[in-house]
Amino acid sequence: MNTTRKMAAGVLAALALTAASACGTSRPGASGTPTPQPTITAPSTATPTPAQSPTTEPSASPTRGTTVISARVAYQWHWPNDSSRPGAVSHTYPVPPVPELVRIGVGDHPSDPGERPYNRMSFTFNTAFPSYQFRYVDQLVGDASGQPIPLEGRGVLMISFREAQAHTPDGTKGTVVSPPAAHLGLSRMASYAIAGDYEAVLTYGIGINWPAGQSNPQIAVRVYEVTMQTAQGQRRYVVAIDVDASPLG
Repeated sequence: MNTTRKMAAGVLAALALTAASACGTSRPGASGTPTPQPTITAPSTATPTPAQSPTTEPSASPTRGTTVISARVAYQWHWPNDSSRPGAVSHTYPVPPVPELVRIGVGDHPSDPGERPYNRMSFTFNTAFPSYQFRYVDQLVGDASGQPIPLEGRGVLMISFREAQAHTPDGTKGTVVSPPAAHLGLSRMASYAIAGDYEAVLTYGIGINWPAGQSNPQIAVRVYEVTMQTAQGQRRYVVAIDVDASPLG
């Protein structure tokens, strides 16, 4: 297996697993018809972290008919709240169309050879990679309501995608196919929820487990980006969020 396929294998395996076993139906977008978006260019103030030498990914074959075009580490293992290296990746692309989220995948990687244990949540978009930020927060808050959204776990990893959405352009239905159940039950990722999908800002929160008595364990995060092509010739852009699941003292 070449380097690109090694980097992408874990992402694609998680996507295949989710497609086979996920519960639920397509999630609708935010209430109300979204404001039409003008033709603009997503801001890009910094170049994404350069790709680094990948660690060994679990041996797995891509979904049948899927071709991996490229794969890279967009953010190497680090605590994303560190101001010297914040969790953020920028991309520039013309809109409309705004990239739509079409799939969410989850997976547990407890014992990959030569790799720390980790949990993964992957977000698959059409059209292009959106820009995004991710950081730990004490509580997930609804973008529109300002009300707390309860999640299992002691902390929350919040991911905000810019110039992205999880609903059709007319706002009539959601675009995510068979999302995982809200309760994840993994060693580090306990649950997840959507916090907002409005005016091309799409926000999710992942409830994170850690031992009682620790207020700030600074759990590291890594991000993979994989571009692939389906058997039908459609391009898909996967943002895979990995959260360190190593035992904490």
